Amino acid sequence: MLDISPITSLSGLEEPPKHHILASLTNTAKSSGSTWSSLFPSLSFGGPSQEEMTHEGHISPLDKKKQVDQKREVIGFQNPWPSWHKPTKSEMLASFQWGPDTDPCIPLAASYPLPTKPTPPISQPNYNGLSDPESVASKAAKLLTVQKPDFSPCRMGQRAKVTWLGHASMLLQLPSGVNVVFDPIFSQRCFPSEYFGPIRTYQPPCQAGDLPGIDAVVISHNHYDHLDQESVMGIWEKNKERVRFFVPLGIGKMMVDLWGLPKDRVVEMDWWDNVTLTEPEQNHKVKVWCAPAQHNSWRSGSGKAGEPNGSLWASWMVEDFQSEDKTEPYRVFFGGDTGYQFHTDPAWPPSPPVTWKRGDALPPAEKEKPEEYPPCPAFNEIRDNIGPPDLLLLPISVGASFAYLRSFTTWMPDWGNPMPRHTQGVTGANHMPPWDAVRVFKDMTKGARGKAVAVGLHWGTFATEPEEVLKTLGGLEWACERQGVGFGRGWDSKHDDGVEGKVFLAVNQGESVLV
Repeated sequence: MLDISPITSLSGLEEPPKHHILASLTNTAKSSGSTWSSLFPSLSFGGPSQEEMTHEGHISPLDKKKQVDQKREVIGFQNPWPSWHKPTKSEMLASFQWGPDTDPCIPLAASYPLPTKPTPPISQPNYNGLSDPESVASKAAKLLTVQKPDFSPCRMGQRAKVTWLGHASMLLQLPSGVNVVFDPIFSQRCFPSEYFGPIRTYQPPCQAGDLPGIDAVVISHNHYDHLDQESVMGIWEKNKERVRFFVPLGIGKMMVDLWGLPKDRVVEMDWWDNVTLTEPEQNHKVKVWCAPAQHNSWRSGSGKAGEPNGSLWASWMVEDFQSEDKTEPYRVFFGGDTGYQFHTDPAWPPSPPVTWKRGDALPPAEKEKPEEYPPCPAFNEIRDNIGPPDLLLLPISVGASFAYLRSFTTWMPDWGNPMPRHTQGVTGANHMPPWDAVRVFKDMTKGARGKAVAVGLHWGTFATEPEEVLKTLGGLEWACERQGVGFGRGWDSKHDDGVEGKVFLAVNQGESVLV
């Protein structure tokens, strides 16, 4: 097992941190408990609004971690920036879309050249119409496949190997032999029930027991699609001699008290906390940072920390000190589940002209409209405080709540489907879509040395329609084209090229990127 240092934090931080909600000096009222809506954390597009999060005991007290004084404890968390915004009813109504999805990113993605000798998938998505080669379902199934993973080690001389395991699950293998898995979920549903809730459209490429030896499990937040008890316990059963679990504040108590994990294996961290893991024989060091994200938490049946925003959400940075002098680390950033900016305009994001084809000259850029809400500053702060990452694992989807509800009506024709889609911008403060993911990629890698690679996650897994798969792929390609970043799929080796040293990849599930 790797040695672990005490938790340290970035110096000069404001006390108390603005993302902490403190108990009132006099009010000891507790929440009346979780409601049914906590089962669908994204349906409220971020849980309680900032205005609903009071300092008067709206959330039941957490297990104490940090106190301002003996009378005021941390009872919950909030997004501390003006970029956080929960949509109003009128903004939601303005975002609804009915009928066929005419987004030009769909045909753009469908025209992407397939590999000459495609690797046969190990499973097919749960789509109707796969027998018709010209159907949207058939095109999506060819462009996003499930491959058998290759878990061979990352060799010395290579920087990192990362494998997409579906949704937000990522396996990071470092040349030192340290293996890290982020947000593992291999279950059929991301829900407290085995019989109800969002179900996989794409099957997992493996199970927890198939993974190589794991040194660290890193969790972004407590939503069911990111913290899956069955998957976590499966990893624990196979790796009891070596694995630790790194979680944001409030989650550790649940994992110890309710799941039975040993307390000394669960490391609960606040934003800007870090620990150093050391391989004792070779003195190889890996630093794990808990970093800010713009999101929320809510988990039914998980005690006080499962109440609305009762536990923290986070992104993470892993620094691997590979260089000979051990001073300049190779950095891997995991975005988990995070938003970036709320976009009021229903026509956002910019889309390609219907007549534009891959390889054509880019048309004149659309004039940007002023935004009512600013972008989240957390990502620039992470770059400035820790350093620009070399490899970024970024979410690129709008979330699956509406997709889950629409899954009950997919048998209906588009023109008669009563369940709408919604625009990407209305959930942008909570889930960053492709356009904003590329912006974050560019912002975080300013000043980076050498090539920077991003890999998309949090898409194409649960309750996802084929149009959504194509729209995500086409939207990411167009965002890269427009913003001067290289775009590629896992099979075309474009991560060896890129534009100005930056390339954003969309890989198949089970596929690895070797940097």
